[in-house]
Amino acid sequence: MADQSYFGDRENYKSMEELHRAVLEKEAQIPEEGNERGPWWMYVTIFLVLAFGFFYLGRYYGEISDRPHVLFSEAPDETVVTEIDPMTAGRQVYTRVCQSCHQQDGSGVRGAFPSLVGSEWVTGDPARPVNVVLHGMRGEIVRDGVTYNAAMPGFGRLLSDQDVAHLITYIRNAFGNEAGEVSPEQVGNMRQATAGRTEAWTESELNSFLEL
Repeated sequence: MADQSYFGDRENYKSMEELHRAVLEKEAQIPEEGNERGPWWMYVTIFLVLAFGFFYLGRYYGEISDRPHVLFSEAPDETVVTEIDPMTAGRQVYTRVCQSCHQQDGSGVRGAFPSLVGSEWVTGDPARPVNVVLHGMRGEIVRDGVTYNAAMPGFGRLLSDQDVAHLITYIRNAFGNEAGEVSPEQVGNMRQATAGRTEAWTESELNSFLEL
């Protein structure tokens, strides 16, 4: 005969089977790792960020389309050009390229660099100081019984026509001097007339050139 104790526990056996089935059904409802659904607030946040991004791009970088984007709907205002003071600009050029030799007050260095104060070379024909600045000077120069023999380099490659015009205008009206203003056009014409010159002027060469 069969063991009655075994059949007597069939009730309990069925209960365990149902319990296992319930556990398996519960596990089937649990999503696999990596496929869990996120919280609702995360989706709302993503939506708001994307919405703001599209708004920002449309507002500041133009609409999203295949049409060319026009940055300005209206023509920009015309730029206001501020007039340059020749004396202020000329003083800046003088400080940069001339002051170390001719000194802040234009008095120069005795025996080396002649004074610019009251000098006819400065206040006379503007072509003379323009040529000196463009090409430089070499050789002896005698002023008020003092011989000057220091060479001056030309600044034609360093300074523009406007720079030279401002510089000459400045030294012609600074240090107590009074003379007319020099224009960039005057400098340009003189630069073109001496374009083939490769050496600094001597006093006699410059005098001969200006007498032509």
